[in-house]
Amino acid sequence: MVDVGAAEDRPARGDADVVIDTMATARTIRRFTDEPVPDELVERLVFAATRASSGRNSQPWTFVAIRDRETLRAFADELRPRAAELRRAAERTADVSRRRMFRQTADLMGALPTVPVVILVAGRLIRWGPPFDDAEVLHSALFAASQNLIVAARALGLGAAFTTLHLHAERTLRERTGLPDHLHIATTIPVGWPAQRFGPVRRRPVAEVLHWDRYRGDG
Repeated sequence: MVDVGAAEDRPARGDADVVIDTMATARTIRRFTDEPVPDELVERLVFAATRASSGRNSQPWTFVAIRDRETLRAFADELRPRAAELRRAAERTADVSRRRMFRQTADLMGALPTVPVVILVAGRLIRWGPPFDDAEVLHSALFAASQNLIVAARALGLGAAFTTLHLHAERTLRERTGLPDHLHIATTIPVGWPAQRFGPVRRRPVAEVLHWDRYRGDG
């Protein structure tokens, strides 16, 4: 019998720290340089994405890496009304962090034609039957794959943003990429070399969300 907890099978502490630090600094990047991202790096990102868990190892995912400038220009054009809404929302909010997020997202929408690559993470529904919800099962896998991709981008020095921008221009994207209707798009991830600094992600402290043995009722 193999001892899966044997010391030689565990990552060295230094390696584990690198992985966790990468997660902790995988801040959303919405501004990119115009330097191309090599195909082999896009392939590495998708490799990492497909190491994610999926129910019954169904691996329902499909990835479309969009580099075509005309497709990205059409995408940006359709997002203009939404970008304008976000700019108005930024003016109305007093929260500095939310104001920055709204403005940066609106800027990203307009800059899509210059983003090196935009990756659609999509997949097919798996019919499991009750009590499972098909859409929930699918999205649990696609969101896990998307997060793997985001962390891998950070590890490679690339910036990325976990978005659902496709919701505002899905028909255009499907027509331009040939993605059929039976494949559901879960996330749209712009990727490129960052034109802003990485930094620690802002998250609630572990002490606020971790419960030992019993839920405390205050988190």
